[in-house]
Amino acid sequence: MNVSQYKVGSKRFIAFIGLNDIPILPLANTFLYDVFLNTSYSTKLRVAYELKTVLNYFDAEAIDLELRVSSGLYISANELSHFYGEMRLKKDSFSQKNLFSVPDNSESKYIRNAISVSSFNKNKVSTETTTGRIRTLRKYLVYIHEHYHGDRQAPPNLKDSYNRVISKLKLRESYTQDTNKVSSVELVETVIPDEIYDSFKEIVLPSSKDNPFKKCKLRNYLILSILRQTGIRRSEVCKLKISDCQFYGDYNKIKIYSSPDDPTDTRLNKPDKKCGRAHFAGISVTLMKEIHFYIHHVRIKFEKATLHDFLFVSEKNTHKTAGLPITREMVNYILCKVSSKLGYKIHPHTLRHKWNEKLSIKGMNKGLDSEFIEDMRRSAMGWQPDSKMGRVYNDKHEQLSAIELMKEHQEKIDGTKK
Repeated sequence: MNVSQYKVGSKRFIAFIGLNDIPILPLANTFLYDVFLNTSYSTKLRVAYELKTVLNYFDAEAIDLELRVSSGLYISANELSHFYGEMRLKKDSFSQKNLFSVPDNSESKYIRNAISVSSFNKNKVSTETTTGRIRTLRKYLVYIHEHYHGDRQAPPNLKDSYNRVISKLKLRESYTQDTNKVSSVELVETVIPDEIYDSFKEIVLPSSKDNPFKKCKLRNYLILSILRQTGIRRSEVCKLKISDCQFYGDYNKIKIYSSPDDPTDTRLNKPDKKCGRAHFAGISVTLMKEIHFYIHHVRIKFEKATLHDFLFVSEKNTHKTAGLPITREMVNYILCKVSSKLGYKIHPHTLRHKWNEKLSIKGMNKGLDSEFIEDMRRSAMGWQPDSKMGRVYNDKHEQLSAIELMKEHQEKIDGTKK
């Protein structure tokens, strides 16, 4: 089974297909467009791949979900327990046994345990990915149940079995979400050290001798500088248009907004802004002038760039793509090259976290209270007024500050503080 993407006119669709590209699993296909009708294309695509993973797992376990639900059998507690464990792994790692051959004796048990732990950690996915898979199974089971039993009064034992499974999935989903919330404010993740950040700013300059790119230096520098100065997502930088840049007035703003059904966007997997409010992101006047230079001296050279308004375009013509809008994969490639040069993995989200860290520091240095900083952050990020993300970043900064204070205090006690 595969997930296929295709276009009809300007509309994009997703379907589950089998051999010879023939659509299969009618309920799974209608599930995407019934349950997720008003969500973005990228959300539908994510759910499609989550459901593919879930269905492939149950297929490998010889469990027919539709048959189970239609007959009222659902999923047993043991089957759910095994499902939870497997959903923590990469999709090509399910049920891999005996990856290594180790003699079965007491001397080798420590080696065997070490290999087991190392193999698990290597193949483990993020908590967010695990949660998504569990959530998708729950919603899919609800959808199948409604399809088979929604129009008639279900027997009490069937209703009890259904409610029990859904409750267990909700509980596990809630648990993994709470775990993810805790980890999202833990500090080991994501904040780029200042020395790495300074090196990053230096090597992406087109004039830097350490710049990892032979071509497209100005474009790549502008993309990375916008990510760094604004904290926006890679999909948002991919969908930026020339008309979103305010080349007037203060000369220092770009507009960020959602446009999921933009008829001018010919990319199959269209980048889009996540849910949230339209807002302006501030950039330096110098960067805006450099963008203006790029438009009039680099972008203009590509014929296909005259057919659309998207700011950043492909400059290579390997697949006749020169002049077409860049993709998220291209941004990933740019960051991968820079990461290799730095010896430190830079991801769009780490730049976003760094931007938020710097906002916290500047706000605190100006004597602003945390609630005001949280409001500023919501406005700058385009989050909804009731979003809790501002509080998450404030908590992270407070944890960092507390750790620094404890470190200084301990050094003073130990007599090692200079």
